[in-house]
Parts: sequence; C-alpha cells; structure tokens
Amino acid sequence: MTFDQIQYFIAIAECNTYFDAAEELNISQSALSKQIIKLEKELGVALLDRSRRKASLTPAGETFYQDALALRRQYEIMNRHMKKYQIFTRNKNELRVGTLPILTQYGLTAHFRQFTESHPDIHLILDEVEENDLKKGLLSSQYDLIICREQMIADQSDISSVYLADDELVTVLPVGHPLDGPVSLSALADESFILMNRYTSVYQICQALFANVLVHPQILRTGRVESIISAVAIGEGVSLLPYSNFKLFHHEHVKTLPLTPPVKLPVVIAGTKKRINSSICQEFIRCMTEH
Repeated sequence: MTFDQIQYFIAIAECNTYFDAAEELNISQSALSKQIIKLEKELGVALLDRSRRKASLTPAGETFYQDALALRRQYEIMNRHMKKYQIFTRNKNELRVGTLPILTQYGLTAHFRQFTESHPDIHLILDEVEENDLKKGLLSSQYDLIICREQMIADQSDISSVYLADDELVTVLPVGHPLDGPVSLSALADESFILMNRYTSVYQICQALFANVLVHPQILRTGRVESIISAVAIGEGVSLLPYSNFKLFHHEHVKTLPLTPPVKLPVVIAGTKKRINSSICQEFIRCMTEH
C-alpha cells in the first residue's frame, strides 16, 4: 500500500466519480482504476461498489475512508512538525504564507502571482491547509502570515489581522422551498442539513451558531461544496455556505437566502504581533490589499 493509493482512494470517495477524481489528481482514469484495484487486492476487500453509476463506497470502503483521512491528517501534521526545524535555516527573503483553500473564490490567486512577479527577490512559499493546522502553524512560526476567516483568530490577543475580503453565510435551499426572505436559524430547526466537511472552518462556525440559538440540527452528512449544492438541488436537504462559493458553483435548482441576523465571514491576513510588522510581511500585505 502506498500513500499515493490512499490519496487516490480519498479523491474518489470525495468526488464520487472516477472521472472527477482523475481530473482533480491530474492522472488518467485507467491509471487511477488500476491503483485502486491493486489496493483492493492487497487489502483483500472491495472498497467500491461497482454496480452503481457513481463510485459508491462499500461498508469496508466507508471504514477505510475514515482511516485514510486520519492517516492523511497525521502525515500532514508530521510534515509540518518537521518544517518547524527548518525555520533557522530560512533565507531572510523567504516568506511562508498559510491559507485556507479559498483563494479562487475570492480572486486571490492572481494577486499571489503578481506579488511573486513584482518581487523576484522574495521567495514566497504558499501552503493550503485547514483551520487547526493553520493556527498551529502561525503560532509555531511555521508561517509568517496566514489567510483565514476572521472568526478563527477572534480569541487570539497575540495575533493581529488586516481585512482582505467580505463574505457572509447564506442558507442554501432547493428552488420551491416555502421559506423566503432573510431566514433565522430557528426557522431551520426542523430541516435536514448537509454541511461542509467537519475539518473546515465553516463547519465549526455553523456548529457554534447552532449552539448559540440552542438548535440541535439533524446533519445528514458532510461533503464538498459542489456535492452539497447538487444534493440540495434534488431536495436531499438544506445547507449553510459562504456566498462566495456561488461564484464558482452555480445550479439553477437552488436558491440562496440571507440569514437574520446576518453572519459575516470576513477574510483577513493575520500574523503574530511580533512578525506581522516586519518589512517583508508589510510589503506582502500592501500588495494584497492594494488589489
């Protein structure tokens, strides 16, 4: 069993089709299929139910998927632990930036490219990670700066931030759903939810909001944004998503309604007070906020 095979299996489980998984991994469908078959033979179990059109997991596949996620998280943590020991050998013109995987929906990818092109003397290292590892990376000096949702650092007195982009949480409903206009969480108390994956900052924000209004939501499952929107479109459930996601994923059979009271999700550049005022960090912040 190789780590690549584990990554391939996770991609299939999350994309639901071999085609989408192969596209995401940038490999051919046949190469992907061969590796999964090889993995199944080594384990002696069927991980995927091939009698269906989509790549559905067998009971063994569901168990393997959860274990694979845990293994991938541990692998990423191990790598980040090792990166801490590289800090002392950094080039003085090296800038390490950690970010949630949200650059595309806020149009930030081009700004990173512009920064590197206009500052060829600065070696920019960019990591896309989830909330827990992002905060740990900043506090351990693995990252000089991070790009995150403001809620993530609200309780950190030793971290400063600079506003970067606006966003808000919206209710996602199938077209034809009787609710209309701004919606309170209490009005959604009897709905079945499909939320973003548990390791995401948005999932944690939703759980905190439910707890604040004493709502105990029925969560059918979690998933990626595109699969959530498709599921809502066919009436499987409702969701809460950042509105910016609809710049990337559109579906004619869903509607979005604002929440009341509104739940803002500002995106910020953050850094420790000791590091954020360095000349290299300030230059990066200037370039990002200028655009």
